[in-house]
Amino acid sequence: MKKPEIGQELLLLLLLILPMAYLGIIWPYMPEVMPTNFNVDGVAERVGNKSDFLLLMTFLFFTNGLLYFLFRYIPHVEDPEMTPHEMAVYHRKYYQIRFMIHIYLAIFTAAIIFMASQGHPFVVERWVFTGVGMLIGVLGIYLRRLEPNYFIGVRTPWTLQSDDIWRLTHHFAGTLWLCTGIAMIIIGFFLPVVTGVFLLIFAGAILAALPYIYSFRLFHTDKG
Repeated sequence: MKKPEIGQELLLLLLLILPMAYLGIIWPYMPEVMPTNFNVDGVAERVGNKSDFLLLMTFLFFTNGLLYFLFRYIPHVEDPEMTPHEMAVYHRKYYQIRFMIHIYLAIFTAAIIFMASQGHPFVVERWVFTGVGMLIGVLGIYLRRLEPNYFIGVRTPWTLQSDDIWRLTHHFAGTLWLCTGIAMIIIGFFLPVVTGVFLLIFAGAILAALPYIYSFRLFHTDKG
C-alpha cells in the first residue's frame, strides 16, 4: 500500500473509532434510565437502560466496520482498456464515496450519543433506524444510476461481461436498497431494539446476496 493510501485508510479508521471513543469517555456520565417511547401527550410510556443504548451503539459500530471492510477489501478488477489516469480518477471517486459514508455515520452516531448524554427526550430506536435507513436508501438511488465500471457497484463476473446485465442488476439492486431503506425507517417506529437489530442484520445479508444471485440468473437466462 502506498503512503497516500495509508493516510487515507487511517482517516477512515479514525472516523470509525471516534464515536465509540467518545461514548467510552462520557459513559460514566450517561443517565441510567432513558425514555424510549412517548405518547401523544409527551409522556414516557417505555424506558430503557444504558445496556439497551449500548446495544444500539454497538450495532452502529459494527455497521460502520462492516461497510469499511466491505468497501476496502472487495476485490478490485482492473479495466484493461483504461489508462492509468482514468484508473486514478476512478480510485479517487471510489474513496470519496467511502469517505462520505463514514463521515455521515460518524457524525450521526456522535450526535445520538450526545443527545442521550444530555437526557433529551427522544426515541432512540427511531433515530438509529432512520439514520441507517436513510443511508441505505441514498445508496440505492446512487446504484440505480451507476454506469458500468470496474471499481464501484455490483461487480460480479456476469455484470462485468455485459453492459445490459450490469444495468438490469443495478436497477434491481438500487430498487432493493431503496425499498429496504424506507422499510427500515418505518419499522423503527414500531419494533423493539433487539428485534430491530436482528432484522437489520438479516436485511444486510439479503442486500448483499440478492443482486449477486440476480446477475447470475440473468447471465444464464441469456445463455439459454
